Amino acid sequence: MVSLVACSDDPVAPATTAPAGYTVMSDAKEGFALAVPADWTRIPLSQNPDTFNKDANALRLANPKLASILNQARVLGQSGGKFMAVNPEGKASVNLTVDKPKEKTLQAVVDASIGGLNRAGATRIAQEAATVDGRPAIKLNFVLPVVTDDGTIQTDEVQHYILDGSKAYILSMLATPPEVASTMVSTLRIR
Repeated sequence: MVSLVACSDDPVAPATTAPAGYTVMSDAKEGFALAVPADWTRIPLSQNPDTFNKDANALRLANPKLASILNQARVLGQSGGKFMAVNPEGKASVNLTVDKPKEKTLQAVVDASIGGLNRAGATRIAQEAATVDGRPAIKLNFVLPVVTDDGTIQTDEVQHYILDGSKAYILSMLATPPEVASTMVSTLRIR
């Protein structure tokens, strides 16, 4: 008698639960899942400008309010961002980057990011210890100047940094109400 066992090398996204009014968005390849408000739109990110432009034009036609945020999404996608979603007005957003940093500790990753934030004109940078998905994390709060169709505006941003093995996960929430940001952070699961 021969026994065959089915095996799969295909990754599976971690499971998370969406509270009422939220929906789970995930990516098996990148190994994450989180819940975002159900009326938010996921922005397809791509390092290929032609692919991004095709998807962005379709989104812009469906909701012209997303025009400004799509410029930010283009930069995020070209710099290796893995996920982005925005509210219907195109003013608040969440994004996730997954990277293999040269820094070896969580604090070193955060310190390098703070240097970049300072160069970008961020102010009121504050950090505190946090826990995300049962893992040690560092939370940064700061104000960042963001260029929009209406000019440059000062935008509140919250980031959570998690180092898991050789990967750094950075969950960023721009102009997101605190209760929404808290819910998204509490539902983030990484593989």
